[in-house]
Amino acid sequence: MAIIDEYDHLAPRLRGKKEGTFAYLTVKDRWPKIVTGLVDQLVRKRPELIQEYGPAVETDIASILEKFSKLRYEIMTDKPLCTLPENGSEGRAWNQLIFDMKTAFMPDDVEELTFFKGPWLFVECYLYRFIYSAFLTTEKLSEMDYFQDTKQRNFLDHLEQIEEAAAFMNKISEKDAPLHDLFGTNTIFKMSLWGNRADMSLTGGDNQIMKMSCVVASAKLSEYILVDDVNEMIFHVLAPLQVNKGNSKNRRIDIVLDNAGVELTNDLVLADFLLIRDFADKVVLHGKAFPWFVSDVTEKDFTWTIDSFAKAGPEGEIFGNQLKSHIGNKKLIFECDSFWTSPHPFYVMDREAPELFKEFCSSSLLIFKGDLNYRKLVGDRDWNMDTSFKTACRGFAPCPFIALRTLKAETVAGISSAVLDKINAQFEDNNSWMTSGEYAVCQFGGFAA
Repeated sequence: MAIIDEYDHLAPRLRGKKEGTFAYLTVKDRWPKIVTGLVDQLVRKRPELIQEYGPAVETDIASILEKFSKLRYEIMTDKPLCTLPENGSEGRAWNQLIFDMKTAFMPDDVEELTFFKGPWLFVECYLYRFIYSAFLTTEKLSEMDYFQDTKQRNFLDHLEQIEEAAAFMNKISEKDAPLHDLFGTNTIFKMSLWGNRADMSLTGGDNQIMKMSCVVASAKLSEYILVDDVNEMIFHVLAPLQVNKGNSKNRRIDIVLDNAGVELTNDLVLADFLLIRDFADKVVLHGKAFPWFVSDVTEKDFTWTIDSFAKAGPEGEIFGNQLKSHIGNKKLIFECDSFWTSPHPFYVMDREAPELFKEFCSSSLLIFKGDLNYRKLVGDRDWNMDTSFKTACRGFAPCPFIALRTLKAETVAGISSAVLDKINAQFEDNNSWMTSGEYAVCQFGGFAA
């Protein structure tokens, strides 16, 4: 991991030590709330867990509760980060990263590597890795998905919207459906974009029911998209893939997922559309190997979601069966690389995850969903907002890629001066637009015209 470099002066990494910033409020309020929610859940589920695993599980519960009590205290009192109590290779790698960050990025006693003072992205990834470690090191609960209830509730609370999205997809995927490809493709990408509003880590684990469906949002919220490169991406990447389908050797598209629930539904609509409309021979979905950032997609979430579409209604059942057909034909694939649960920015992927990077070099298009992926794309730095997106991505370009993100962190690049003037006139010195999830970007990169 690149601990220090020349960009630290040009665009400092976001940290939680500056009062009033979103990073500060995240460390101060959201993180303790998330940990408290996990404690409450374990206490509430204790009888159920004893019934499933026997009285011996009480030792595991007590161990986790003790670690979380200490963790919450250390977050709130800004204590230094502790090493993970693991002997496995991934745990040792994380502990080496902590050591490197302490000695290189924060090498003296003036500022230690604490929850508020450390780089926000690094510390936030550490928090969720520590939570996972607390379960991993138990005897009975090492495979428990402690965010499962939150993710499944989000899906079940949006069944009407999910049925609507499935119906829309089923209609436009019919043979000879009377729909202009450019309009249909743009709409599907915008549905995937606006699904990103349902981010449960933003609410500290509380569910957030979206008032406007992604189908409706795709048509009504264009003025809230600060950068919209979707049509440019369609023209340069997707259209040639469709036209040259018989001659292209590798029509593979990758989607790096963000949240489970209603967002995953719209990402699966996108994946189905790309296959049905013959833009790709294969779509590879990338999720997390274990529970991450409250609502991120794991393979278990992926399987549960596809099996649950029938709960939305008849259109959902048809859509779910279509996805199962893609999976059976190996056209829709789910993968999870450990890189996605590391704190690394994407510009070091070629060094830190060379096999993954090599895979992407043979992809036709890479789609990054959500805020965390965007933060890693631009290094979670305080860029001047008119800095080019290409500059902020630091040379990351294994293939053409597009980032679909609703803004929920104070980092963004590639905003035009005209858009910035409009935003500044409306909000003045108030940065709430950067963290509310109301505004969005669709930014295209990695393509040499």
